[in-house]
Amino acid sequence: MTTQLDIETVQRLVQSLDPTLVASGFGRLQGGSTEVYGIDIAGSGRGPLVLKIYPDEPEWGPSKERLVAGWLKGLTPPVPEWLRVDESRAVLPQRIALLTLLPGRSLRHWMAEPDIDHAYRQMGELLRRVHDVPMPAYGYVRGHGIDRPRSSNADYMTAAFEDVFRRFRDLGGDTDLGRNLQRLAEGSFHLLNESHGPVLCHDDFHQGNVLAARDAGGLHLSGLIDFGNARAADRLFDLAKALFCSSHEDPRSRQPILEGYGEVDHPDTGRALWLYTLFHRISMWCWLTKLGMDAASEDGPGGLIRDLREMSFPRLNRADCP
Repeated sequence: MTTQLDIETVQRLVQSLDPTLVASGFGRLQGGSTEVYGIDIAGSGRGPLVLKIYPDEPEWGPSKERLVAGWLKGLTPPVPEWLRVDESRAVLPQRIALLTLLPGRSLRHWMAEPDIDHAYRQMGELLRRVHDVPMPAYGYVRGHGIDRPRSSNADYMTAAFEDVFRRFRDLGGDTDLGRNLQRLAEGSFHLLNESHGPVLCHDDFHQGNVLAARDAGGLHLSGLIDFGNARAADRLFDLAKALFCSSHEDPRSRQPILEGYGEVDHPDTGRALWLYTLFHRISMWCWLTKLGMDAASEDGPGGLIRDLREMSFPRLNRADCP
């Protein structure tokens, strides 16, 4: 359902940030799972703003994004600054945030460009910089910080795998496939002990959440957005998710992202990425199925069941590794 906005309503929202500001226009921005609008500001020297409208659930969504953006302050390229979060519903029936508008467009817009590989390498470099932010424990991030923190990656991920396989069964996933995949996963659980500590993970890092622009020097990344999935986890957990999602959008992206990310100190990087990719594929299957999509079909969204069946054959497992 699209929110009905007019310039008078937008003006009230802008003046809740600063009574001297005047909104000269607004328009819906493309992409994203929530409603996002760009707002032009007349005079004042202030750049355009972003109005982000949040759904009712999760209730901690706005505060989480503001928290994570604060952790990433100073990142290059930058993240937006959450200037104001309003959960009063005094102007609109939804909760909203006003934030700075970053330059550029979603990298999806640039995927046909001849130098897209250069941008993909920059994606790998950017993800590495996100992972430079240490976290005090492993766990999912909510508005107050890490929810139910775990001291070790093995404890955190063992519980996460148990939960995702349970959801797979409860949502009607193929029993034999689920049993075989769980057996294979548990055979690699020893690798969960090889984490070098929890780091900030974006957990939705792909072309749609990376902004880019072109100048005389070529195509370059100009921003990182959308922190609704963020968590504290092993860096390879996040790298696997980035490769999974980005390769789905463009298979050419996998190798340059890996090159940009650089060396990883791990005794079996390929197998660890396989293990985390298995988790992400099952999680995605559960999410799409819960939304009502026919993810159980062999040719369903993203070919997830086909990919999971391929992962269930040990002789093919190494083919999933970089």
